[in-house]
Amino acid sequence: MTDYTYKVVHVGVHTEESLEPERLELEKVSAQQIVKPILYTEDDMLEHTRGADGMIIMESHVSRRTMEASPNCRVVLRTGVGVDTIDIEAATDLGIAVVNVPDVWIREVANHALGLLLACNRKILILDRAIRAGEWTRVIPPPVGSLHGETLGIVGLGQIGRALATRASAFEMNLIAYDPYVNESVFNEYGVKSVSFEELLERSDYVSAHTPLTDETRHMFNEWALNSMKQTAYLINTARGPVVDTDALISAIDKGCIAGAGLDVFEQEPIPEDSPLSKSDKIVLTSHSAYYSDPALHALAIRNGQEVARVLTGHKPLNLVNPEVLEKVKLLD
Repeated sequence: MTDYTYKVVHVGVHTEESLEPERLELEKVSAQQIVKPILYTEDDMLEHTRGADGMIIMESHVSRRTMEASPNCRVVLRTGVGVDTIDIEAATDLGIAVVNVPDVWIREVANHALGLLLACNRKILILDRAIRAGEWTRVIPPPVGSLHGETLGIVGLGQIGRALATRASAFEMNLIAYDPYVNESVFNEYGVKSVSFEELLERSDYVSAHTPLTDETRHMFNEWALNSMKQTAYLINTARGPVVDTDALISAIDKGCIAGAGLDVFEQEPIPEDSPLSKSDKIVLTSHSAYYSDPALHALAIRNGQEVARVLTGHKPLNLVNPEVLEKVKLLD
């Protein structure tokens, strides 16, 4: 039996095969990988992560109590971009490094956002269902824009937003974006015009959200925002579920304020079986899977193991979410 120096609990499984590269990276620093399914309650997190030196979290919430139950914990890694499921302030207080992996599946998410946009524009699911029901029509139910010459509004011109802009430009779309935190030179580099949020809503034929979840962006797409969009416009969300007010979105679509939506993320996941979202043929739904490709998942597993191993052995990770923690713990470059 191997004697390990560290215990790392991985909570949430993409696939069993994806865990092996992570395990191998962790074992290079004598860290044991312990795998748990997604844990939905704080009590479950306390029970299954207690005493961990590190945690790798897919989407479970990591509270102060959870981290306090592991006094030797040095690192909590979120296997994606958003870290709203982690109490970052508490982690910093406790001297725990919070790490994310924002750069592994940039292209995958951008591709998925474009795929949702195309599915909405071309009514692909509606036509597919019609054929399977024995119907045959060569007319796509309106509204059906041309894409070329239409306007895509990107909310959040970070790495994924920029990747989407690159792809959409190949469709000869007009590109505008709202991001008050990005330098004008970035807009110019990607051929995107910087506009206010209000102008973006009013001008866009498609609005694609690519923001983190913060107090500022929670329910950013509320009743006012959705009513400010064109009646022929579509909302695409591959960012974080609570960026969109679900009730307001359903109401806007039912009332014809917007044409529809393509959603990969939701305020509640999985969505309830009786959710109105699944009843509307004007909404294209995917299961928080925009990140996925076989190569990306393999690369993620390696990065997860490497990043946690770095912190366990006293080194800075590539992406430290809470640099303030360096006032409490010393991590070498």
